Amino acid sequence: MDASDEAYLLELMGSSSVLDLKTIQSRLEQLLKDSIMSEIYSKYSPTTYVRTYMFLESVRAYVNDMGEIYVYSDVNTGYYSAVSGEDVSSSISGWLEGGHSDNTGINNQYHNYTPRLYLEKAYSLIKSEYPMLRVSIIDD
Repeated sequence: MDASDEAYLLELMGSSSVLDLKTIQSRLEQLLKDSIMSEIYSKYSPTTYVRTYMFLESVRAYVNDMGEIYVYSDVNTGYYSAVSGEDVSSSISGWLEGGHSDNTGINNQYHNYTPRLYLEKAYSLIKSEYPMLRVSIIDD
């Protein structure tokens, strides 16, 4: 399919594409949640804290007027560093996806966190269920 074919298909879809995305909105949220469960929460059981599932429960989806849907984790507050005590909420998604290290030489999840690649997993789940969707992982 070339660019003119794609433009033609998009023209045929028109505003109905927004309605179609709204019908799968909750399913896309669930696919991201499935990825978070399998790639993050199922990887270990905490022994030094009680898991709140706040990251999992923060998954949202939004369909804009341009026929685009955004599926994301809306974590705004509540994650504090076990090392420094500072609010690290804005870093959580990136650390979970790509890992992090504070270069102290201490090798545990608080100082050296292995990437979980949950976004790649969600991408794969979405593309396997909805192969015609154009899917991108974007950094906010």
